Amino acid sequence: MKKIIILLVLLVTGISFSDTCKWIKNPNIYVTKEIELINKSHLKGNIYCDVEHDFMTYYVGIDNLEVGLVYNTYERKELTYENIFRILIDFENDIAKLIPKNIPKKDEPKKPRYYTFRLYTYDAAKKDTFMLFKYILDTKKIDGDWKTYYNNEIFSKTGEKMLKTLKDSGYSPTEDIMY
Repeated sequence: MKKIIILLVLLVTGISFSDTCKWIKNPNIYVTKEIELINKSHLKGNIYCDVEHDFMTYYVGIDNLEVGLVYNTYERKELTYENIFRILIDFENDIAKLIPKNIPKKDEPKKPRYYTFRLYTYDAAKKDTFMLFKYILDTKKIDGDWKTYYNNEIFSKTGEKMLKTLKDSGYSPTEDIMY
Protein backbone atom coordinates (compact mmCIF):
# COMPACT_ATOMS: atom_id res chain seq x y z
CA MET A 1 0.00 0.00 0.00
CA LYS A 2 2.83 2.37 0.92
CA LYS A 3 4.52 1.78 -2.44
CA ILE A 4 1.32 2.57 -4.33
CA ILE A 5 0.86 5.84 -2.44
CA ILE A 6 4.48 6.85 -3.04
CA LEU A 7 4.15 5.97 -6.73
CA LEU A 8 0.95 8.05 -7.00
CA VAL A 9 2.59 11.01 -5.25
CA LEU A 10 5.57 10.86 -7.61
CA LEU A 11 3.29 10.56 -10.62
CA VAL A 12 1.10 13.50 -9.58
CA THR A 13 4.17 15.59 -8.70
CA GLY A 14 5.73 14.88 -12.08
CA ILE A 15 2.51 15.76 -13.90
CA SER A 16 2.01 18.97 -11.93
CA PHE A 17 5.43 20.33 -12.96
CA SER A 18 5.16 19.82 -16.69
CA ASP A 19 4.82 17.15 -19.33
CA THR A 20 7.67 18.47 -21.48
CA CYS A 21 10.39 18.97 -18.88
CA LYS A 22 12.51 16.35 -17.18
CA TRP A 23 14.96 16.05 -14.33
CA ILE A 24 18.59 15.80 -15.39
CA LYS A 25 19.99 12.33 -16.03
CA ASN A 26 22.27 10.70 -13.46
CA PRO A 27 22.05 13.37 -10.75
CA ASN A 28 24.64 13.19 -7.99
CA ILE A 29 23.67 12.72 -4.34
CA TYR A 30 23.21 16.46 -3.73
CA VAL A 31 20.99 17.06 -6.75
CA THR A 32 19.03 13.92 -5.80
CA LYS A 33 18.60 15.33 -2.29
CA GLU A 34 17.38 18.64 -3.75
CA ILE A 35 14.86 16.83 -5.97
CA GLU A 36 13.61 14.93 -2.91
CA LEU A 37 13.18 18.19 -1.00
CA ILE A 38 11.31 19.69 -3.95
CA ASN A 39 8.99 16.70 -4.17
CA LYS A 40 8.27 16.79 -0.42
CA SER A 41 7.75 20.56 -0.21
CA HIS A 42 4.60 22.39 -1.06
CA LEU A 43 6.20 25.13 -3.11
CA LYS A 44 4.24 28.14 -4.28
CA GLY A 45 6.63 28.40 -7.20
CA ASN A 46 7.23 25.57 -9.63
CA ILE A 47 10.63 24.43 -10.76
CA TYR A 48 11.73 26.47 -13.76
CA CYS A 49 12.04 24.61 -17.05
CA ASP A 50 15.15 25.82 -18.86
CA VAL A 51 15.74 26.18 -22.60
CA GLU A 52 17.05 22.59 -22.76
CA HIS A 53 13.79 21.31 -21.23
CA ASP A 54 15.43 20.35 -17.93
CA PHE A 55 14.03 21.32 -14.57
CA MET A 56 16.53 23.80 -13.19
CA THR A 57 17.94 21.65 -10.41
CA TYR A 58 21.50 20.81 -11.31
CA TYR A 59 25.16 21.65 -10.89
CA VAL A 60 26.52 24.69 -12.70
CA GLY A 61 30.27 25.12 -12.65
CA ILE A 62 32.25 23.78 -9.74
CA ASP A 63 30.68 23.51 -6.32
CA ASN A 64 27.43 25.33 -7.23
CA LEU A 65 24.01 23.69 -7.15
CA GLU A 66 21.34 25.79 -8.91
CA VAL A 67 17.58 25.73 -8.46
CA GLY A 68 15.19 27.93 -10.41
CA LEU A 69 11.66 28.64 -9.24
CA VAL A 70 9.04 30.26 -11.43
CA TYR A 71 6.03 32.24 -10.21
CA ASN A 72 2.93 33.88 -11.66
CA THR A 73 2.57 31.29 -14.42
CA TYR A 74 -0.96 30.33 -13.40
CA GLU A 75 -2.19 33.63 -11.96
CA ARG A 76 -0.70 35.69 -14.82
CA LYS A 77 -1.09 38.88 -12.82
CA GLU A 78 0.45 42.16 -13.84
CA LEU A 79 3.89 42.62 -12.30
CA THR A 80 3.15 45.53 -10.03
CA TYR A 81 5.51 46.34 -7.15
CA GLU A 82 2.96 44.80 -4.79
CA ASN A 83 2.81 41.55 -6.80
CA ILE A 84 6.59 41.37 -7.10
CA PHE A 85 6.87 41.83 -3.32
CA ARG A 86 4.34 39.00 -2.75
CA ILE A 87 6.24 36.75 -5.15
CA LEU A 88 9.51 37.59 -3.39
CA ILE A 89 8.03 36.55 -0.03
CA ASP A 90 6.79 33.27 -1.54
CA PHE A 91 10.24 32.71 -3.08
CA GLU A 92 12.02 33.25 0.24
CA ASN A 93 9.62 30.86 1.98
CA ASP A 94 10.13 28.27 -0.76
CA ILE A 95 13.93 28.36 -0.70
CA ALA A 96 13.87 27.93 3.09
CA LYS A 97 12.29 24.53 2.39
CA LEU A 98 15.04 23.60 -0.07
CA ILE A 99 18.14 23.95 2.11
CA PRO A 100 19.30 20.38 2.80
CA LYS A 101 19.69 19.74 6.50
CA ASN A 102 20.29 16.01 6.73
CA ILE A 103 23.23 15.29 4.44
CA PRO A 104 25.10 12.25 5.82
CA LYS A 105 28.37 13.10 7.61
CA LYS A 106 30.39 11.08 5.06
CA ASP A 107 29.05 13.29 2.26
CA GLU A 108 29.45 16.64 4.09
CA PRO A 109 32.99 17.40 2.83
CA LYS A 110 31.87 17.11 -0.81
CA LYS A 111 28.60 19.00 -0.51
CA PRO A 112 28.21 22.07 -2.72
CA ARG A 113 29.68 25.23 -1.32
CA TYR A 114 27.05 27.37 -3.02
CA TYR A 115 23.32 26.88 -3.41
CA THR A 116 22.01 29.35 -5.96
CA PHE A 117 18.28 30.00 -6.14
CA ARG A 118 16.86 31.96 -9.06
CA LEU A 119 13.43 33.60 -9.06
CA TYR A 120 11.69 33.64 -12.43
CA THR A 121 8.32 35.21 -13.01
CA TYR A 122 5.84 35.41 -15.82
CA ASP A 123 5.19 38.95 -17.03
CA ALA A 124 1.64 39.17 -18.36
CA ALA A 125 2.32 42.49 -20.12
CA LYS A 126 5.23 41.07 -22.12
CA LYS A 127 3.84 37.53 -22.30
CA ASP A 128 7.23 36.14 -21.32
CA THR A 129 9.15 34.81 -18.32
CA PHE A 130 12.15 36.61 -16.84
CA MET A 131 14.65 36.03 -14.05
CA LEU A 132 14.19 38.79 -11.48
CA PHE A 133 16.34 37.78 -8.51
CA LYS A 134 19.16 35.45 -7.56
CA TYR A 135 20.04 34.37 -4.01
CA ILE A 136 23.29 32.55 -3.24
CA LEU A 137 23.93 30.68 0.00
CA ASP A 138 27.59 30.11 0.91
CA THR A 139 27.49 26.98 3.10
CA LYS A 140 31.14 27.29 4.17
CA LYS A 141 30.40 30.40 6.23
CA ILE A 142 29.21 29.88 9.79
CA ASP A 143 25.40 29.79 9.80
CA GLY A 144 25.51 30.37 6.03
CA ASP A 145 25.97 33.63 4.21
CA TRP A 146 23.44 34.95 1.73
CA LYS A 147 24.21 37.20 -1.23
CA THR A 148 21.20 38.64 -3.04
CA TYR A 149 21.07 40.04 -6.57
CA TYR A 150 18.56 41.68 -8.88
CA ASN A 151 18.42 41.43 -12.66
CA ASN A 152 20.15 44.63 -13.70
CA GLU A 153 18.72 44.56 -17.23
CA ILE A 154 15.14 44.49 -15.93
CA PHE A 155 15.43 46.79 -12.91
CA SER A 156 17.64 49.42 -14.56
CA LYS A 157 14.53 50.39 -16.55
CA THR A 158 12.47 51.03 -13.39
CA GLY A 159 14.23 54.18 -12.29
CA GLU A 160 16.64 55.39 -9.66
CA LYS A 161 14.17 55.14 -6.76
CA MET A 162 13.68 51.39 -7.26
CA LEU A 163 17.42 50.79 -7.73
CA LYS A 164 18.14 52.70 -4.52
CA THR A 165 15.50 50.66 -2.66
CA LEU A 166 17.05 47.41 -3.88
CA LYS A 167 20.58 48.51 -2.99
CA ASP A 168 19.46 49.75 0.43
CA SER A 169 17.86 46.33 0.99
CA GLY A 170 21.18 44.60 0.34
CA TYR A 171 20.70 43.57 -3.29
CA SER A 172 23.44 43.96 -5.88
CA PRO A 173 22.99 44.09 -9.65
CA THR A 174 23.80 41.01 -11.75
CA GLU A 175 24.14 40.29 -15.43
CA ASP A 176 24.35 36.54 -14.68
CA ILE A 177 21.02 35.53 -16.16
CA MET A 178 20.15 31.96 -17.14
CA TYR A 179 17.17 30.80 -19.23
